Amino acid sequence: MSVNTFATNAASNSAISYLNNNSRAQASSIAKLSSGSRIVKASDDAASLAVGTKLRADVTALKQAATNASQAGSLLQIADGALSRISDSLLRMKSLATQARSDVLSSTE
Repeated sequence: MSVNTFATNAASNSAISYLNNNSRAQASSIAKLSSGSRIVKASDDAASLAVGTKLRADVTALKQAATNASQAGSLLQIADGALSRISDSLLRMKSLATQARSDVLSSTE
């Protein structure tokens, strides 16, 4: 009778072990499905996680570079407008200086 009990306990222990393994695998699959990612934690695939993390960092850096380039373009447009106004003012000053030296204009003009 004790041999039969031992065999029953071994079989139930084996069944419990398989059940626990399957439950862990199911929980891992559900976590992956719900996250929408193949890698949920580092132990799933450490190398792929590292590559993915680096790619995310690269994308973030490129987005920031694009933002910086856009802001630099805006700054250059502002500077171009300011230089254009300065150029217009200098041309007007040159014109007035030329007229002031000319004997053609009277003091009222």
